[in-house]
Amino acid sequence: MDPDKAYINKLEGEVNERQAEINELKANVQQARAEAKLQYDDAIEEAEEGTDKFMDASGDAWGNIKNGVRDAWNDLTNAVDKAANKFKRD
Repeated sequence: MDPDKAYINKLEGEVNERQAEINELKANVQQARAEAKLQYDDAIEEAEEGTDKFMDASGDAWGNIKNGVRDAWNDLTNAVDKAANKFKRD
């Protein structure tokens, strides 16, 4: 075989090997992207669930606070009315 032809064949083989390595790296990158996307999607879903729970808890807490404030206001109003009536009678 011609030495130049042998050298060209050798280089072509090396190029083909490098191309196979590049293709494997591309596949690895695609796999890593898919895994990263799944991880980000999971993290986003968890964050959204946490936000929803917070908003629900905030709503519930506001309802409890509102009821407590209303009860305290009614107690205060009743106490003031009793005191005012006591002074009116005397």
